Amino acid sequence: MIHWVRLQLLSLGLNETNVRKTELASEEALVNIIEHGYQKNEGTIEVELHRFGTVIEIVLRDYGPAFNPLEREISFNPLAPLEERKIGGLGILFIRQYMDEVRYRRERNANVLTLIKKL
Repeated sequence: MIHWVRLQLLSLGLNETNVRKTELASEEALVNIIEHGYQKNEGTIEVELHRFGTVIEIVLRDYGPAFNPLEREISFNPLAPLEERKIGGLGILFIRQYMDEVRYRRERNANVLTLIKKL
C-alpha cells in the first residue's frame, strides 16, 4: 500500500521531502488501522489518493470498530528519560506534524481518515 502511495505522489510531481513526509504519515495511519482496528482479524483497507489543484488528499477507509484517532490527546516530552515515556501514540503525532490537515469521520460502517497535504 505504501509503495502505491509513493508511486502516486511521485507521478504528481511532488518533491522528495513532501513525498517522504506524506508517505510516512500514510504508513503510520495504515499501521494504526492494522494493529488497532483489525488486531488479529482479517480486514479491508481502501486507499484513495486525489489531487485538487495544490492539495493532495489521501483517504483511508477501514471497516473495523468505530475509532477516531484524533480524539486522543497526545503529550510527548522528548527530554523525558526513556523509562518515563509512554509506549505508543506517536503515530498520530507524526501524522499531525507531517500533514497540513487530518480529518476523521464515521461513514456508515467505515472509519474514514483523510490526510491532506498542501503543496
